[in-house]
Amino acid sequence: MKKLLFITGLLIMLAACRGGEKEQPEGEHQKTQLEINKENADREEGDHVESAAEIPPLTPEEKQQYLDTAKAIAKEAFGIFSGHLNRLFAEKHPVEALEYCKQNAMRITDSLSKVHGVTIKRTSYRLRNPDNAPTDQEEKIMEIYRHRIHRNLKPEPYVHYDNYGYPHVYIPIMVQEKCLMCHGDPNKDIPDEINNKLAELYPGDKAIFFKPGDLRGIWSIKFPKKHGSDQSGN
Repeated sequence: MKKLLFITGLLIMLAACRGGEKEQPEGEHQKTQLEINKENADREEGDHVESAAEIPPLTPEEKQQYLDTAKAIAKEAFGIFSGHLNRLFAEKHPVEALEYCKQNAMRITDSLSKVHGVTIKRTSYRLRNPDNAPTDQEEKIMEIYRHRIHRNLKPEPYVHYDNYGYPHVYIPIMVQEKCLMCHGDPNKDIPDEINNKLAELYPGDKAIFFKPGDLRGIWSIKFPKKHGSDQSGN
């Protein structure tokens, strides 16, 4: 009798344990970690970026047109910035160069935005100027770029409709050797004169400790909506 009671109790305990397990539907394939990793890698370049609903996707020709225009605008903006900065640094006026950047960076992008009928923005995941803080979408793009660099892959410009139906182009900005004078290691790359001025102009500056080949940030260029693409009412 005692043996029968022991066996009955054991069966009840086993049934309770099995009841806590999640049953897999018949015929459903249990994904391996390798398959999950592959799915994540496959969607890394696209599905992390959300597109506006009910808007026809951009054609390859449209993407190329937006990309070419955005590259030309970014090149023009960079040319204006670097032209003035290079001249001031060459004339050994680094403090004036920093002041120029502080006073004119936003003004230049705003002016070019009006000239080209777009919205131009420079942003980063490690900010110097808080006014350039990234949107959630821009943070996602920079996360993708940094992940590609970590895997020794080249970050490429990205074109898509943003969540409000605007054609949007993102262009990576890479750190070069000459950038280290203002964005490198404060203990060895950045001269004391520049360090002191940066502390004065940008309290809480995070745009330091970069190395050549790092992602500095992105150009984020938003184009006007195409006719008939305003699905959101914005």
